[in-house]
Amino acid sequence: MQVMNRDSAFYAARYVLPEAGAWVLGLVLLAVMEPAGDHLFSLCPLSWIWPDGCPGCGLGHSIAYLFRGEWTSSWRAHPLGLPALLLLSWRVAKLSAQSRKLYLLHSKL
Repeated sequence: MQVMNRDSAFYAARYVLPEAGAWVLGLVLLAVMEPAGDHLFSLCPLSWIWPDGCPGCGLGHSIAYLFRGEWTSSWRAHPLGLPALLLLSWRVAKLSAQSRKLYLLHSKL
């Protein structure tokens, strides 16, 4: 059995919850994004260098199409959109479970 102390609660508050929140915020922003809209700018430095973009280009559009239920458009934007969405959802669930576990163990101290 793992020994828990007050530091584990601080770990959850400092690292686990902000990471989960960042992933949830990113997914919410992708859900409200209009994927068919104009591509104004990119935060990806590889897309600034290569005219065709990087291997990850289109992933955000693919996830946004998935939130709208447009499966074929999602596949055309990037074939790895569904696995990426599942992976991010799994990560958020894992972080939430870890945070809950740390909170419950800390509350018993």
